[in-house]
Amino acid sequence: MQTCTPPDSTVYYSSTYWNDLPPVIEHISEMCTGDRSKWWVPGFKERYCEHAPFERGLFLACGNGWVEREFVDWGIVRRATAFDYSTELLAFAERERGNREIDYFQADANTIDFEPESFDLIVNVGALHHVQYLDRLCRILGKALKPDGVFVGYDYVGPSRNQYSRPHWRLIETTNETLPPFLRKDRLTYPHLPTMVATDPTEAIHSDLQPAVLGRYFSTIERHDLGGGLAYEILSHNAKPESVPALELAPALDKLLELDRTLTASGTIPTLFSYYVLRARKQTPAAAELDRFRHQENRREALAGRFLGAYSVGGFFQLFLNHQYYRLRSRTGLQGRLRQVAGGVRRRLRRALGRGRRR
Repeated sequence: MQTCTPPDSTVYYSSTYWNDLPPVIEHISEMCTGDRSKWWVPGFKERYCEHAPFERGLFLACGNGWVEREFVDWGIVRRATAFDYSTELLAFAERERGNREIDYFQADANTIDFEPESFDLIVNVGALHHVQYLDRLCRILGKALKPDGVFVGYDYVGPSRNQYSRPHWRLIETTNETLPPFLRKDRLTYPHLPTMVATDPTEAIHSDLQPAVLGRYFSTIERHDLGGGLAYEILSHNAKPESVPALELAPALDKLLELDRTLTASGTIPTLFSYYVLRARKQTPAAAELDRFRHQENRREALAGRFLGAYSVGGFFQLFLNHQYYRLRSRTGLQGRLRQVAGGVRRRLRRALGRGRRR
C-alpha cells in the first residue's frame, strides 16, 4: 500500500489560525458546551468522566502532544497512547511528557492496526482530515474501542483540500471586503490545489467524507457543527486582529462570527469544523458491504495515484496544467542557460583565435 505522508508536519505550528483569537474560542465554546467560558475539553470531562477518568486513551496523529497532555492534566484519562508520523514532533512530545503516563510511537495512520477493545477512549483532534485510507482506519478504530468506550473528535470536515464552491468563495470575498481594515485580510486567495498537493498531499485529503465514513462504524451521542465557512479563511494566517485592542475588535469580530453562524445554520455555506462524541456500533455493516467499502477506497486511491494525486476531473486538470507549466518553464530556463554557456564558449574561442592571429 502506497500512502501519502506529510513532508513537514511542523508547519502547522508556525502560523496563526482563527481559533487563536480569544473571541473565537468563546464562540466555539458556546457551540460545543453552551457556555462561552467553557472549552470543549472541560465540558467533555463534566459530561463523560466527572467521577472517574478513562483508563486508557488513544490519541490519533498527536503532533507535538498538547492534546494528550491536556487530557491527562484534566484528569480525563489515566494512561494515554499516542502516535504520529513525524519523528520530529514525537521527539518534542516526549520531551514535554514529564511524569505523565503517555506512551508514544511512530506510525502511519493509513497502515496502523490495534487489538480489538484496546481503549475506552479515542481522541481525534485535527487528525482524521489528514487520513488517506479513511474507511480502513475508522473500521479499525471501531473494533479497537471498548463497547462502553467513547470516541471524541474536533476536526475540519469541510470541502476536500479546501476547494470551496465558487458561490461559497464569492461570499468569503464579499464579506472580507466589507470588514474594517483592522480585521480585513489583505491577501485573501483561493486555496491553490497544486500548492496544497505539493506542500502536504494529506491536508484535508478526504475531510468531507468523515461524517459518512464514521457513521458506518460509530453511532452519534452528540454532534455540534462549529461553522467557520466565512471566518476561518478570513481570520487564519491574518495577524492584524491580534494587534487590535479587544474593545475595538469585539464588535466587528462578533458581527462576522454571527454572520458565519447564521449562514451555516441556513445551509448557505457548509460547516468547516465539527465537535462530536461517538460510540462504536454494536452492529457493523455486513461482510459484503465492508468488501464494497474496501474496494471503493482501494480503487479511488489507485486512480488518484495514476492521475497526479487528483480525486476529480477538475482537480486533475489543475494539477496537470500546473505540472506542464513548470515543466515548460524549466525547459525554457534550461535552454536559456545552455544558450548563455554556448555564447560564453563562442566568445572565448573568438578571443583565443584573435590572439593567435596577432601572433
